[in-house]
Amino acid sequence: MQRSECSENNKSSYCDYNEAFTSYDQIRHPHGAKEILDIFSQSSIPLQEQIVLEGGFGTGAYLDLFRHQVEKIYGIEGSDQGLHQTRLKTQDSKNVNLQIGDILDLPFEEQFFDAYMVNQVLHHLDSGYPFAHMDTFLDESQRVLKPQSYLTINTCSQEQLDPEQGVYWHYKYISSAAHQLRSHYLPIEDLQERLESRNFTDVKQTIPCEKIFHCDYYENPEVALRPDFKKGDSIYSFMSESEIEESDNLLKAAIDKGTVYDDMKRASDRAAEIGETLLVSAIKPKCL
Repeated sequence: MQRSECSENNKSSYCDYNEAFTSYDQIRHPHGAKEILDIFSQSSIPLQEQIVLEGGFGTGAYLDLFRHQVEKIYGIEGSDQGLHQTRLKTQDSKNVNLQIGDILDLPFEEQFFDAYMVNQVLHHLDSGYPFAHMDTFLDESQRVLKPQSYLTINTCSQEQLDPEQGVYWHYKYISSAAHQLRSHYLPIEDLQERLESRNFTDVKQTIPCEKIFHCDYYENPEVALRPDFKKGDSIYSFMSESEIEESDNLLKAAIDKGTVYDDMKRASDRAAEIGETLLVSAIKPKCL
């Protein structure tokens, strides 16, 4: 699975989501949605009166849930496939506004939104330090949010992504790709510092209680051998066909020996400690 040649409307720095999104919903949940709603509900503006933005809405799993809770929701997405699937979900709802665009150059006026969320998106912006696109994203977020509005960033910590001691058991069998993926994630402490340097307040971390994958992933190791699983998990974009074949052989051997179940148990125990993902939330101040 060599890194795909990206189509015109595909904003990821390493993955063709027009391909990945064809099986994305079959392997993943909109994890953290409940916690994000809880955070937005803390605003002085009632949730049902809020105008919300989702940046990089993917296949629309979050957006489809949130449209029933808020007054209006806007979505910016970088892939044609994501836009297509989300339109099928939302069925031309009157309070939904979807468009292809770039979260680094939002087509909205200043102080337009009551809340802004991005879910497992920001690691597609940069490939490592200095994470300049992250700065642009934060500046744009600050620009379009109203004072006292919430920004939530659904991401992962370096500890969660560790191929040996992290929370995703299959990363052990694709450790080189896992290390490459980790380099795309800004460490949480650095993200918090960048938020605070822009005068965002009440910067907090919340661990979602839900799991990111469907239950088969936690019970049947052969799930990670399936082509649809690989297509829906962008980490495989870092691997060649020969590397994938080699990792599959390692996994098959571990399944035969039964050792993979120890890896699954260890990852599950670790996830119970630190979660599978992390929500970083912050409030735009009244004045800058």
